[in-house]
Amino acid sequence: MFFGRVMRYKILFLILLLAGSCKRERESTHPQLEAISESVYASGIVKSRNQYQVFATVNGVISDVRVSEGSLVRKGDVLMTIRNESSQLNVENAKLAAARSDLKANSDKLKEARVSIDLARAKLNDDSLLMVRQRNLRSQGVGAQVELEQRELAYKNSAT
Repeated sequence: MFFGRVMRYKILFLILLLAGSCKRERESTHPQLEAISESVYASGIVKSRNQYQVFATVNGVISDVRVSEGSLVRKGDVLMTIRNESSQLNVENAKLAAARSDLKANSDKLKEARVSIDLARAKLNDDSLLMVRQRNLRSQGVGAQVELEQRELAYKNSAT
């Protein structure tokens, strides 16, 4: 019985809710006849007719301005002087590197390299002979296998 009463109240509440939400007034739209205006918006930069933008080919600080505002300039005229210490340092470093790699400056290093090459060739020949002798001895049963392997390793190192 209690549930029946609750159900009646719920149904009554829903009916009242639906009845209250329905309106008889309708919204309407009425067109009007008017002139149409058209607008276009854009952003940009306004420049004068003979205005040019100049860019430097190198980085640096302007050290000297050789023209004034409104001056007449021609193609090839120098407008400003740019001080670029890093490029000057690069040029000096290149000159030093060239001087250091000069044949006369490196003649001692070349002589030392030739001596090292000759010494390496002599060691290769010596290790080759010792390896062949150890193989001959080993084939006759004289000497240990370890000695032969050491001679072969020494020869490979010299060859490398």
